[in-house]
Amino acid sequence: MSLESKRRYGSVHLWLLALLVATACGPGVPSREPSAAEPGAAESDTTAPGATEAGPRVFTGARLIVGDGAVIENATFVVQGDIITAVGRAGELDVPAGATVVDLTGRTVMPALVNTHAHLGWEKYTSWGSENFTRDNLIDHLNRHAYYGVGTIISTGSDREEIALQVRREQRIGEVGGARYLVSPGIGTPGGGPNPRFTDDEGFWGIHHVTTPSEARDIVRSEAAKGIRIVKIWVDARDQRRGAQVKLRPEIYAAVLDEAQVRDVLVIAHALTLEDQKQLLRAGNRRFIHMPYDRDVDEEYLALVRERNAFIVPTLGMVTKREPYYIPAFQDPFFQEQVSSEVIELLTDAYGDGPRGPSVRTPAAVERSRVIADNFEALKDHIILGTDAGAVGDFFGYADHVELALFVRMGMTPAEAIVAATGRSARAFGLIDVGTLEAGMSADFIVLDANPLDDIENTRRISQVYLRGDRVDRDALRERWTR
Repeated sequence: MSLESKRRYGSVHLWLLALLVATACGPGVPSREPSAAEPGAAESDTTAPGATEAGPRVFTGARLIVGDGAVIENATFVVQGDIITAVGRAGELDVPAGATVVDLTGRTVMPALVNTHAHLGWEKYTSWGSENFTRDNLIDHLNRHAYYGVGTIISTGSDREEIALQVRREQRIGEVGGARYLVSPGIGTPGGGPNPRFTDDEGFWGIHHVTTPSEARDIVRSEAAKGIRIVKIWVDARDQRRGAQVKLRPEIYAAVLDEAQVRDVLVIAHALTLEDQKQLLRAGNRRFIHMPYDRDVDEEYLALVRERNAFIVPTLGMVTKREPYYIPAFQDPFFQEQVSSEVIELLTDAYGDGPRGPSVRTPAAVERSRVIADNFEALKDHIILGTDAGAVGDFFGYADHVELALFVRMGMTPAEAIVAATGRSARAFGLIDVGTLEAGMSADFIVLDANPLDDIENTRRISQVYLRGDRVDRDALRERWTR
């Protein structure tokens, strides 16, 4: 067998929060919900998308990783509907009357992850291509992210907009669950932009071609009118099928950035070289997919990054596949737990072990690895989470945990990696209600059986995932995917 397989959701209404706090808090004897360790816990706390549990819930006893670097030991937090209404130490909060109590003693709670770069819709685990971009497959990918504790996903530059915007609308009214879905259409030069893996597909649609600043402004206006709040610009020249291989010119992306600021649209730029990123920073861009991979960053670049308070998605998983420590997903039990044996067989046939490790590391490869590691260390206070999953052989949700481990391998502490993947990623895109576990934020969190501050691999020890106040039925999803 063979396989070609690589791969502002609502703001917080402060008036509603005030109302919830005013009406929910008060004396009373709470009912008690079984803890995750007790029989029946899974059934008692599983709800369908859009059917957020009625009544306040009090989660108590866990270590709480806030997402901004703070940690609360023996924490209590209150969830009303889909909002966290109070956070503090156990015994320091008033328990809302009639609340259901969830005992999480011995566990760690952290914010759901915020992934700022993936390509949804094309992957189907047994095939890859534009023909897979359907409503059902897109929703499946949102659920796969949710299964692994990803609460928000930005899909960049390869979504079929008609279907994507339909699913986004359905999710906003509670008809679709899964990770919170943000659509980010692409803008680029004909003959530039995406890599040939996308552009060789006859069904490729994921880029709005522009050749003048005026056209670029028109596209931004049109996307903003659809409710789009993030656009991607491709400053690259890899489209071999169309032949031109011309990068987006500075006067064009300057027009995109200017019009986007007027229309309250955020821009993320795909750019691989140090010089391109410098020019984009000078033009006012603050968000980048990929680090400079061509050479070491210099002080001029770092000064621009600091001045702009820029955010960088390094996509380490994409560039470390020939490192000695690389493990193909289909050999990892954490991946295997949510796919069928057929998928494992197909992936094994398609990829096998693959040549990797010291025996295939040329001097150029060794030097590239050094550049990546050194640039990551220099930029680590500006790093945010993104995986490129769905485009280059990484898989939804699973790849996020691989990326976290790579953050730590490249020099972050586990605490720094978690901030990069939660609070900072949300802040980079103005997502004011996700990324941290504080009063007023969406109830998007992961319950873990072990402490990731001790070992980042413990983010894989998932006991429960809650998104928008609903518990994700991971057992049902796993059963569906593995049969």
